[in-house]
Amino acid sequence: MTLTLISIGLTDHNDMSRRALQAARGCDTLYAELYTMILDTDPRSLSEAIGKPVQELPRGRLEEDSPPLIEEARHANIGILVGGDALTATTHISLLLEAAKKGVKTRVIHGSSILTAVAETGLSPYKFGRTVTLPLPGKAPPDTVLATLRENREHGLHTLVLLDLDIVNREAHTINRAIRILLDADQPESYNGDTLTVGVARLGWEDQEIKADSAENLAGHDLGDPPHVLIVPGRLHFHETEALRTLAGCPDEALEGHEPVGELDTLIEKYSAGCRRVIEGLDVRDLPKSVTLEDVKALTGHVANYLDDGEYYQAERKATALASVSYAEGILDALRLLGLVEFEW
Repeated sequence: MTLTLISIGLTDHNDMSRRALQAARGCDTLYAELYTMILDTDPRSLSEAIGKPVQELPRGRLEEDSPPLIEEARHANIGILVGGDALTATTHISLLLEAAKKGVKTRVIHGSSILTAVAETGLSPYKFGRTVTLPLPGKAPPDTVLATLRENREHGLHTLVLLDLDIVNREAHTINRAIRILLDADQPESYNGDTLTVGVARLGWEDQEIKADSAENLAGHDLGDPPHVLIVPGRLHFHETEALRTLAGCPDEALEGHEPVGELDTLIEKYSAGCRRVIEGLDVRDLPKSVTLEDVKALTGHVANYLDDGEYYQAERKATALASVSYAEGILDALRLLGLVEFEW
């Protein structure tokens, strides 16, 4: 006997693969978990598509009361229909783990997921960093989202922001409200009105919408009913820039102003510029007999080399870039502390 997680897909029962339908029809009992995402279907429609009765699972049945479900799968083939891909939500992997620990055989039928479908925006799926969820108001502040935006920007990566929902109480974030929450957090170094943002509504549905603009402008754009997600792009390849312009209607001014710079890049550029300014205006003092002007010039030559190394490693996205610039600063500071040169940072 087997416990099978069966992916429905992004939209409705029509997204189910032939393998998913075959697996569902081979089950003795079918349940549907419909609270982790908004779908354009219901147990009745699923039942009609599959040809078998489908019972809707309440949230607690999977999260707090899964043992009876697992025990049921010990004696019969049990299928659980899940929106999107069955393993996108952590609840479902936890169910597999519990079943495996109790010796119950499991199977997963995969399906379409928002994690890959967002490639329709034109942004490369290989360039997404950590995905994060923006909680509904009252659940938690947006601190984790803002920290993730900073972290992904540091590496030039895109950020997919999933928007929380409460199916039972019929509440779901919209793109407009999500942007306002992030802006109201008043952390402009993480997210501000000029931040390039992509709004994605009902991806995979007949009336899907994709729109890119600055955060402030996008907040005033009505993308219709949920489900919605946000994407905050990192560094863009020219193909991605063209895709946002063509596929997401992004205005040129929003793209031209998009220059995501992480904290590491900011520090490297700041300290490197300071070192080069010092070299250009370096005032060599009266030198002791043991030190020649050529010796000082040789050391400042090393400083220039370290700065060049820093720029190279920065382009290669290596943390050694900051170390190289630090070496350059160290040599200049040593020259000053020894009384050989004079300058101000």
